[in-house]
Amino acid sequence: MPLFEVTEDELIQLRRVQAGPELYEAEIEALLWSNLDSFVGVPLFPVARQPKIGAGLRPDIVAIDGDGHVHVIEVKRDIDRGQLAQSLEYAGWARNTNLDELAGMFHGGTEAFFAAWAEFTGTAAPRLVQLPPQLVLVAGAFDDRTDGALSFLMENGLPVTVLPVTIYRDQDGRRFVDVGADHELELPEPVAGRGGGSNPARFKFDGRRLTVGDLLNAGLLEAGAALSWTRPKIGRTYSAKVLETGQIQLDDGGRVYASPSRAAKEAAGVVAYDGWQAWCTSDGKLLAELREQLLASNAPTDEVTE
Repeated sequence: MPLFEVTEDELIQLRRVQAGPELYEAEIEALLWSNLDSFVGVPLFPVARQPKIGAGLRPDIVAIDGDGHVHVIEVKRDIDRGQLAQSLEYAGWARNTNLDELAGMFHGGTEAFFAAWAEFTGTAAPRLVQLPPQLVLVAGAFDDRTDGALSFLMENGLPVTVLPVTIYRDQDGRRFVDVGADHELELPEPVAGRGGGSNPARFKFDGRRLTVGDLLNAGLLEAGAALSWTRPKIGRTYSAKVLETGQIQLDDGGRVYASPSRAAKEAAGVVAYDGWQAWCTSDGKLLAELREQLLASNAPTDEVTE
C-alpha cells in the first residue's frame, strides 16, 4: 500500500526510491550503524562494520546486546536463497566467537573494547558471549522461497529478525525510511543485571516496538517533561526533555534524538548505552519503568467463565 503525505486538501503519494543494490545497501547500512536500537528494537553495542571473520566472510554489522548475544546484521536490497545461506554462515561464526575475537575487530580499537563493553553492560567484569547468536536480515524485498525458508528456520528455533526496509522521497526531496518487522527476535530469558531485559518481543505494543511517543499518548509522560541521567562513578549528570514528537532533546545545545539510547550515547560520549535504563523523570522513575507500566496495562487478561 502506498504512503501519502497529508496536506490541507489532498493526499500526495510518496515515491519509492528505486536505488540500485550498492546504493541501497550502503545507505541503509550507514543508517543502521548510527541507529541500531531504532532499527532492531533493543540497545546494541556496536562492534564493527564489514569485519573479516575468516574464510572470506564479511558481514555488514556485528553488534552485541546487553545479555551477551552476538547480533550479525546483513543488509541486501533483495535477499535470495544464496544470500540466506551466506547469512547462516555468519550465524555459525557468531555461535563460536568470543570476547577476545570481538575485541580484535572493535571499531574503537582492541584496548578500548573491554572498558566500553563493561560500561554498556554496567558490570565490573566483562559479560561473556552467550548463546544463541541473533541473525538480523534487512532488505527491501524477500522472494517467496526465501521467506518460506526463513519461516521454517524460525519455527524450529533459529533466532532471526526480518526487517523489510523501504526508502521513500517526497516532492521536496526529503527522504523517509519505512521499517517493518514481520518476524521478531525470539531471545531466551535475560540474565539478571542492568543489561537484562533486551528481548524486543517483551517491548511490543500494538504489534510493533514501543516508543517514547507511546508513553506520551498513554499519559505516562508529558511533552516538555524533564529527564536526567546521573552517573555516580564519574560524578556527571546529564539533562534533557521530552518533545511532543516523542524525541529527546539534550540540554547541552539542543541536540534531538529519536531514541533514549541514542540520546544517552550522544550525551555521555560513550559507544552505546541503554537509554531506557538511564533517563529518569523528575519524580525518579526510569523510562524503563514507565514502559513496563504501559505494557502491563496493555497486556491481555484471561477471562474466567463459569
